[in-house]
Amino acid sequence: AFGLPRNRMLQAILHLGIPAQLVDSAGDADVLVTSKAYYRQRSRAITDAEHRNIPIYVLRSNSELQIETVLGGLFNLSESEATPLDTAVSDTEIAIQRVLSGERSVDLRPQNQFVRRKQHELVRAANLISHSYGKEPYRRVRVFRD
Repeated sequence: AFGLPRNRMLQAILHLGIPAQLVDSAGDADVLVTSKAYYRQRSRAITDAEHRNIPIYVLRSNSELQIETVLGGLFNLSESEATPLDTAVSDTEIAIQRVLSGERSVDLRPQNQFVRRKQHELVRAANLISHSYGKEPYRRVRVFRD
């Protein structure tokens, strides 16, 4: 990634569940992803990538959607494939229904921090309580009533 927010790139990688890695040097990269504004400046990183025949993907903006679209294309993800976030959301909805149906508590599978935050939001919207337990990378959300 060149000229793009590193945290957005990392978040998109986690959201899509792809095995991408961000590197600090264009020489270590398999592809270069940059914004239109940075590409127009023709900086050294871009010219180096061109000389090394590294594919360059230029985004119109640095929005999360643009980044996810490019990464999804690079890893041949289709719209119909469920992402890890989609699966976690589905599991959370099932856990909410189980607790609302009378179960005392339900533990969800371990997830990264971004996914756990989304799970907590879903539980809160259902007027239930959730807490995270365990240590990374085995930290998980537990859903329960008062």
